[in-house]
Amino acid sequence: MSRRLRGLAAGVLALACVTPAPIAAQAQTAAPPAGDSAADRSRTWIVIGGTSTTLRGDCQEPCPAHDAGPYLNSWSIVGVAGVRINRQVDAGIEVSWVPVTTAAGEDVRSTFLLATGQFRPMASRGFFLRGGMGMAFIRNFAIDESGSVPPITSKALGLTYGAGWAFRRDARLGVELFGAQHVAALGDFTTAEVLNENVVANFWSVGAAIVIR
Repeated sequence: MSRRLRGLAAGVLALACVTPAPIAAQAQTAAPPAGDSAADRSRTWIVIGGTSTTLRGDCQEPCPAHDAGPYLNSWSIVGVAGVRINRQVDAGIEVSWVPVTTAAGEDVRSTFLLATGQFRPMASRGFFLRGGMGMAFIRNFAIDESGSVPPITSKALGLTYGAGWAFRRDARLGVELFGAQHVAALGDFTTAEVLNENVVANFWSVGAAIVIR
């Protein structure tokens, strides 16, 4: 082989050895695929917010709808901690606390501890549905001031459902507006030899929250 051919072969071999290095480095530093946002890369789902809440007590018998308790206005704190299942589904644990004072000056405290899930029907939109089930802890709850159901401190079945809209849904820090109803099913209570059936407490809330992903 001539000296010129040997030099050409050596040059090609050196180029072949050097070229993969920058290609590999470029592949390692390449940007994430389009659509792979900061929220997509995280498994975290944390919601912290507050609401304006209206509370009302009711029961099936002997207090018909027109004799149900008065509407009481208050506020509440809502927190959720969980994980992102995929781009449209989140699951976690919700804690809600609602303090209220009746017209008679009695303090009522309600706490919900619920397993909750959130679903966005359209991945490209902020609209979401949320629902959950668990326990409600009610302290000093009464239907009305007449004493048809006296103050109750009890555990109850807790339910919630609602909907809202999430802003900055693809960012690590976002905001959402939502509305929800919480229900505490306290069951039956006997007072003055009168059976009050299906005593419930209803909570209607509208609020806003910070979302961390």
